[in-house]
Amino acid sequence: MLHTKYDNKVRKISKTDLMKSIRETGLADIYLMEPVDKSNVRTAKQELDRLIRNDEVSLIVVSTKK
Repeated sequence: MLHTKYDNKVRKISKTDLMKSIRETGLADIYLMEPVDKSNVRTAKQELDRLIRNDEVSLIVVSTKK
């Protein structure tokens, strides 16, 4: 199998460690919205639309098991 730049390796990491490693790069502004559930999906979508209008955006989605 050929490996491409789109191959993903899943690694368990805590949310705090993830935020810390992203901040240390100094390459991005970070907007954290949590939790996103049925009651605030519209607010999350509006915020994402606002960010996309101004610049390119990378999105990280963290799901929790219940």
